[in-house]
Amino acid sequence: MRLRAKSLPLLLSAVSGIAVTGCGIEAPHPVRLTHVEAEVRGDDTTPMAEPSSSWDLCDINARLVRDIIPGAGDSDPRHLHHGNDVLHFSATDGVWGREPWISSGVASGTRPLLDVHSGGRGSDAGPFVQAGTTTFFAATNSVLGRELWKTDGTPGGTELVRDISPGIASSNPEHLTVFNGILYFTANNGTNGRELWRSDGTEMGTYLLRDFSTVGDQVTNHFELVAGSNALFVKVSVFSSSSSALSRVQLFRTNGTSFVRLADAPEDNTIRHLTTVGDKLYFTWNFDAPETHLYVTSGTSSFARFVYTFTGTPSGMAAFKDKLFLGATTDSMGMDFELWRSDGTTSGTMRVRDIYPGPVPSQPEKLTVVKNRLFFTADDGVHGRELWSSDGTTNGTRLHADILPGAMSSSPSELTAVEEYLFFSAHTDEGGREVWVSDTREQGAFELMGIAPGMMNADPKNFVRSGGTSTSPRRMPPTTAVSCAPCASGRRGCVARLAGAER
Repeated sequence: MRLRAKSLPLLLSAVSGIAVTGCGIEAPHPVRLTHVEAEVRGDDTTPMAEPSSSWDLCDINARLVRDIIPGAGDSDPRHLHHGNDVLHFSATDGVWGREPWISSGVASGTRPLLDVHSGGRGSDAGPFVQAGTTTFFAATNSVLGRELWKTDGTPGGTELVRDISPGIASSNPEHLTVFNGILYFTANNGTNGRELWRSDGTEMGTYLLRDFSTVGDQVTNHFELVAGSNALFVKVSVFSSSSSALSRVQLFRTNGTSFVRLADAPEDNTIRHLTTVGDKLYFTWNFDAPETHLYVTSGTSSFARFVYTFTGTPSGMAAFKDKLFLGATTDSMGMDFELWRSDGTTSGTMRVRDIYPGPVPSQPEKLTVVKNRLFFTADDGVHGRELWSSDGTTNGTRLHADILPGAMSSSPSELTAVEEYLFFSAHTDEGGREVWVSDTREQGAFELMGIAPGMMNADPKNFVRSGGTSTSPRRMPPTTAVSCAPCASGRRGCVARLAGAER
């Protein structure tokens, strides 16, 4: 674990606020922390690479940034998001109700953005997504209902984009996804039902892009939007009460203007796990059978190509080194879930390692990429469910940290990459569920201090990297935010800050 002096804050948000000491202070020398070390096996002798980075973590002590509701009240921050030089989130201060807030990483810079729904009821703002310097979000007020809003991080720059369903009726924007600088989302204008919309942040540039339910009594009842490198992929389910033939599950590719249908299936089929790898989209297709089929399509092809057949449903999919990695099995009984990879061909789809030897599954989950390694949780039958990592090869797949030694499990969760660091939550008998960090350039992990004392659970969730760089003094310093409960006071609601340093 590398710690540096002359640090900038690295924020971590728990339902009120927490931060790390030492930021901006000259330390006499760098400090090195002792990790919880992993057991290194005979085939795991290759040292991890040392890629360059723009900053280092310099402290592990969390401290309160702002107690939004003083005392025992809960502000309960949600929808944490890296906005235009600030952290955006929603919270309640006990007066305005749940409204949009911003934070620069210090108490004085943590404040409500705008009272969108006046009178204390709250607008329930969020989630937030970024398109250039504009942050989009959905919010509710008593005049317009729930509609699409935008902000530049200032009260004067926070405004309604368009009243899609005029008047008090709500269009309820959902599935907010940015592709090529344009926001795509679903909304109900009161006439067409829930359909696909787009917005460039202006009223004129916000309009219905496509109505997928145009035949008979069809209505759309489910969407999934995924942005690729050169296409937006849209999965939509349409339902007809009068004709099962008109009830379909379909997958489309669009450049924002034209649409290409890639898959069309009966309503009892399931298309899931849409995952982009470069210009390709992988997805699973279940024909209402015990097997699940892996398919792939590119951003230019007009069809989806079969790749492989697995038993049951994969336990997660992630892009790593231009390949797809997933937890899967071909066992006829649906056991033996292990780590697999695919290059988009049948011959190039294979198991990476049998982590739990034999038919018992190690069940790889929460696949997360940090620089040149893939991290995930698994149970090898010896150490319980702990943190593992892989370089994509059999010998390079190994236990990274045995946080709760022995056969018991620390069950890492909320894995989040921040430069070369992996933030996550884990459980120990002595400390409960707390924030843990791994400097992924070396094996092991360490616990952050100062959130919930003793065996109280901080239960951290939703880590978000936010802030600018030390070369931009007007911007928010590099921060990581996370929602935790309870904090040291025993209530739900803190915002924490971690120290980082430019290298």
